[in-house]
Amino acid sequence: MKKLTTTFALLLLLLSLSSCLEIDGQEVTFHFDQENDRVDVLIVYRGIFAESGSGSGEDPLEKAYKDLEQARETGEFVFWNNWPLSVDLSKDIKAPKAALAAHIDVENGGLFTDPQGVLCGYQFVRINDVSGFVKKVNTLLELMIQTGFTGEGMRGLSGKHRLDDDTQELVREFLRSREKMFVFEEGRAELRLPFSAKDHRWLKQQIEEYFFDHMPREVVRREAVAQRRKDGASVTDTTYSEETVVIEGTTLRKEVQRTPSMRFFWDNDISIVRELELTRIGVGVAGQEQMVVKKASEGLYHDAFLKRLRENGEKIEDGLPVQEIERRFVEFHGRDAVLPKLVAEKRQ
Repeated sequence: MKKLTTTFALLLLLLSLSSCLEIDGQEVTFHFDQENDRVDVLIVYRGIFAESGSGSGEDPLEKAYKDLEQARETGEFVFWNNWPLSVDLSKDIKAPKAALAAHIDVENGGLFTDPQGVLCGYQFVRINDVSGFVKKVNTLLELMIQTGFTGEGMRGLSGKHRLDDDTQELVREFLRSREKMFVFEEGRAELRLPFSAKDHRWLKQQIEEYFFDHMPREVVRREAVAQRRKDGASVTDTTYSEETVVIEGTTLRKEVQRTPSMRFFWDNDISIVRELELTRIGVGVAGQEQMVVKKASEGLYHDAFLKRLRENGEKIEDGLPVQEIERRFVEFHGRDAVLPKLVAEKRQ
């Protein structure tokens, strides 16, 4: 599903980070500034914790600290978690992503704890010349969808899929009419796919398979990790085996209801609309000044990394209210981004 996943990546505006530094939940706020043709983004990371690496033998808390220091220098920011989307503007980004990265600025915020004492952090991101950015995204989408008509087709979770002849004709007419596949307007982002009824069903099937591939894992992982921690396992070890977990029927509803995959559809303004010759996938509400996308907690957070940061003398704002972060975000609207060290050096 690589090409299809890339399409959704572009919908979310982004260009993986192999590390021990992890995020349990996230809130992303998009502020639309039509007058200056830009979008400011506030990324709040909720539940920053350390996770054991892939057998390197390095202390996961030390590794997470190194990852944090690196992120401060590069300004790397992530969506959902360390997978599927991360952006490091300090790197030499290859075309065609480099054309998109040129529009993006990033500014590091700071670390804080919420009223419950959970370690969090925030960053500011700015997309300049949004009109030009969206134009480039649409060019990439037009090129990508053409591959769906070749023998290679689009790779889905159930194998390769060649878009049918009806879709090919619909795409021709859509592009001939100068319609855009990606629309980013005040309060809303929308992906428009001129799919036939058959290809629309295939697309829905991919979303369904992705959901049912991830939601059960999230239920099992949360329960398995919680149990292993009760049994004295390292809090940084989030490995699990599905065969060792039994979910009681009385708790299944609650566990499913709070998985990030399930909550994504209920905590956010998501729409999938089928028209006669078009499939629309949208996020947000048109006309609103801001669009907010949330990722619910996976239930994996622990405070060992917070304790290590305090031992290292890190500056952490305790009990920082949401209103103060919002005030800083508003202040960011009226000035240039302060780029992280390596990004600033690269752009000089």
